[in-house]
Amino acid sequence: MNRRYFLHLSVITAGYLLVGCEDRGASDKKQSPKPPEIDSALDKLSPQVENIAEDFIPFSQKLKIPSEINFSDTSKPVFTAQKSNVNIFEDVKTDVLTFQGGLPNPTIRITRGDTFNLDLINNLADPTIIHWHGLIVPEEMDGHPLSVISTNQTKHYHYLVNQNAGTYWYHSHPHGRTGEEIYYGLSGLYIVDDKQEEYLNLPKGEREVPLIIQDRRFDNKLQLLYKDPDFLHDNNGVLGDVILVNSTPFPFYEVKTAKYRLRILNGSSARTYKLAFDNIENFLLIGTDAGLLEEPISVESIVLGVAERIDIIVDFTAKQIGDKVTLKTLPFKEGSNMRMNPSYPSFDALMDIMQFHITEEFKDTSVLPEKLVNIPRIKESDAIQTRKITMEVISGGIWTLDKKPYDMHRIDQRVKLDTTEIWEIKNTAHMAHPFHVHGVHFQVLDRDGKLSFPTDKGWKDTVLVMPNETVRIIMHFTMPGLFLYHCHILEHEDHSMMANFLVE
Repeated sequence: MNRRYFLHLSVITAGYLLVGCEDRGASDKKQSPKPPEIDSALDKLSPQVENIAEDFIPFSQKLKIPSEINFSDTSKPVFTAQKSNVNIFEDVKTDVLTFQGGLPNPTIRITRGDTFNLDLINNLADPTIIHWHGLIVPEEMDGHPLSVISTNQTKHYHYLVNQNAGTYWYHSHPHGRTGEEIYYGLSGLYIVDDKQEEYLNLPKGEREVPLIIQDRRFDNKLQLLYKDPDFLHDNNGVLGDVILVNSTPFPFYEVKTAKYRLRILNGSSARTYKLAFDNIENFLLIGTDAGLLEEPISVESIVLGVAERIDIIVDFTAKQIGDKVTLKTLPFKEGSNMRMNPSYPSFDALMDIMQFHITEEFKDTSVLPEKLVNIPRIKESDAIQTRKITMEVISGGIWTLDKKPYDMHRIDQRVKLDTTEIWEIKNTAHMAHPFHVHGVHFQVLDRDGKLSFPTDKGWKDTVLVMPNETVRIIMHFTMPGLFLYHCHILEHEDHSMMANFLVE
């Protein structure tokens, strides 16, 4: 039996009836104002009758696959941060922000040892910049908010890529507007290859699938809605009820009876996912933020915080033509006890994400290696000091690190180049925070909480710190310059939950 979601359109919001979620009727709140940099067609429309409803069939749109900019055959691509009008839903144009005119933005693919060379042109009304998330690059290339470029200016990016093969990403990073710009479209995947990974014979080509998962909300004309001005707690994090994968709502993807490699990014604003499949009990985790694991880990589900990535192998070889497998997020109430917008599914909601349709038989005789790569473990005894960082809300409801609202001109920590440190990140809030460090990769030493995550076993640049938990990470600093560390819930970092550190 086909499951159906019904898109309820009112003057205000779009709400889906999601499997495992409560029915939500039309809202009677005022329409959220459009962001200043987007020309919205809503301004030109007459008021609509409330409770307009039209059917939306999930898994009826084919998954969009991003185009690739491969630096093996590209000299110098150009990104233009700009307003665009695209089809997220069929037959309806939505106002968005893009880097090359469409969504999803291109996937960058480059080989370790090659030089990255790209121009960014800013055609937005406000200053912006790109951060190459997870890439260890010089300070002036990293995308610090101090480096923003104004309207009609160009930023030249030029750096050597010298790090593990892995799934990284890029996104805009102006202070105070990062959440809004990513929400409207300014992000994409960045894949690094190397010869060592090539020898492992992992699924590739059409069986290597990038998945950028983002929850969004839309108004009655299927235009994106960001913060609700009538709901102050949106500063706790914006949640949506429409799951986009590669900018496609609740899509399907046709697969063969074979093993597939899925490179998954949580590109949402605030939502933590607990990913699992129906009709497939186990899948293999082979990589985390900054590269492959030492060996595959069999899991039934996996928790993925904002900005974290996972590399997994899903085996469809036992399926039959006509079978369907749904990727979903399971209830994860441990993620937050904070008050979020009640109009949208919370962390404890069961939500479908996308579906895989088995359409073709394929004789897959490939065998996944038992050993992937070696991960040299950083010794605690090598650390020259331990820093303690606290994530908390101060008076006025301001999200901070160490009780200090962010000041982009203040140096909060000074680190000695070519040294090793342990950072203890303590989360005092009743909400999980993904903690991200620029300019370095780290390893997770331990957690004092009850939950453990298989993603802790690999190289990381972002770690999910659970409510009232302390996580210890260890890292060796090899890149001099001014960098950031911050919560990657986008509304938190925009609010003030960010700090600078100087490696010198």
